[in-house]
Amino acid sequence: MIQSFKKTIVQIKSVKLLASKAKHIMLYGGSRSGKTFIIVFAIIVRACKVKSRHVMLRQTFNSIKTSIWLDTLIKVMAIAFPSLTYSMNKTDYFIQLPNGSEIWIAGLDDDKRVEKILGKEFSTIFFNECSQLSYASVQVALTRLAEKNSLVKKAYYDQNPPKKSHWSYWLFEKGVDPESDEAIEDRDNYASMLMNPKDNIENIDEDYLKTLEKMPEKFRNRFLLGLYDDEGEGNAYYAFNRERHVEIVKSLDGTKFIGMDFNVNPMTALICQIADDTVRVIDEVYLENSDTARMCTELKRRGYSGLKVIPDSTGGNRKTSGITDFQTLKENGFQVMNTYNPLQSDRVNNVNRLFTNNQIIIDNKCKKLIGDLEKVTWKDNKLDQKGANSHLTHISDCLGYVCWKLMPFVKLDLTPRTGRR
Repeated sequence: MIQSFKKTIVQIKSVKLLASKAKHIMLYGGSRSGKTFIIVFAIIVRACKVKSRHVMLRQTFNSIKTSIWLDTLIKVMAIAFPSLTYSMNKTDYFIQLPNGSEIWIAGLDDDKRVEKILGKEFSTIFFNECSQLSYASVQVALTRLAEKNSLVKKAYYDQNPPKKSHWSYWLFEKGVDPESDEAIEDRDNYASMLMNPKDNIENIDEDYLKTLEKMPEKFRNRFLLGLYDDEGEGNAYYAFNRERHVEIVKSLDGTKFIGMDFNVNPMTALICQIADDTVRVIDEVYLENSDTARMCTELKRRGYSGLKVIPDSTGGNRKTSGITDFQTLKENGFQVMNTYNPLQSDRVNNVNRLFTNNQIIIDNKCKKLIGDLEKVTWKDNKLDQKGANSHLTHISDCLGYVCWKLMPFVKLDLTPRTGRR
C-alpha cells in the first residue's frame, strides 16, 4: 500500500521522530524544507493502521485548503501511496480511506466548521504553520485528542520559526509552559527537529535556494536557515539574564515596597526591598480577572498589610471598581506614594541600566515576572500588548515603577544646606 519513495536523510530522521514516544512533535525550519509533506505522510501511515480520525488545522480555512487540501495532500498520496484508493468529501473537507479512517482539514477562523470538528475526537491533530496560532486555540483543540483506539495519540506541529517570544519557542525549545512560565513536567513528551531547504535539495529547484540566499538577513535567517528571531533591538528588557538576575531572594528586615499596575486581567503587584543599592524582588502577585479590592485582600493574606505602594500614577483617576484605585488602597490600610509616570522608554531604559549593573535580583518563584522580562518586545515604539501578548508588560511595569521611584537615573541630593548659595 505504501510506495517505497526515496526520502532524504533528514526526512528519514524526521519520520523516526514522528513515530517516537514523544506526544508533541514540532518540525520547524526554512521554507520548502519538506516539513509539511513528511507530517502528512506520517498521518496517512497512522490512518492506514487502524480505523481512526485525524485533523489538520491552520489559522484560516482558505490557507489550509490551498496549501494542503489542493496541493500537499494530493502530492503525498500520489508519491507515497499511489495504489491507495480514497474518497474526498468536498462538502465537509475530509478524505476517507478504505479502512474507514478519516483525515479532516479546518481553519480556526471558521467558527461553524471548528464547532463541528471539535465535536469529534481524533487520534492525531496537526497544527500547520503554528506560528500563526495562539496558544489558547491550540489548548482548546488538544482537548479533542482523545479518540479511543489502539493508536498512541499524537500532536504534530510545523512552522517557519517566529520570534522567540512566541509560545512555540518556549514550549519546545525551552521546555517552559507559556502560560504558567513553569518548567513543563513531562519534558520527554515534547520534541522538535530543524529541517531546512538545503536538506531537501533533491526535491526543490536550486534557483529557489539562490532566491532565499539573496534575501535580507532577517528573512534569510527565518526562511533559509530556519532560525528563531531573537528580536535583537525589539526585545524590551534585553539586559535581563535569568542566570545572573534570578536566585533565592530572602526577605530582610526593613521597609518593603509594593509596585502595582492597575489592570483587570491581569492585576499585578511586586513586593520589593532596597538593600546594598539593589532592588530585591521577593514576591509577586498575579491575579486574573480581578480588581484593586481583591488585590488588597490577597496582599493582606500574604502578610503584606500596610506597606508603601508605588503605583501606576493613573490609579488616582482610574477605577477597577466603584472608587478610584488609590482610594481603595488607602481604605485597606496601604500607603500610596506620590509618583508620576515617565516616558515608557525612560522607564524601560532605567530597568535595563539596573540589570546591566546587576542591581536587580529576582526570587526564582516570581515566574510571571521572569517570563515577562524575557518576552516583552517593542512594536511601533510601544511595548507590544496586542493579540497573544495582551497579558504581557503589566507585571514588568510594576518593576519599572519601583525602579523609577527608588533608583532613578539621577539621584537628587535632598540634604538641607546652610549658608549662602
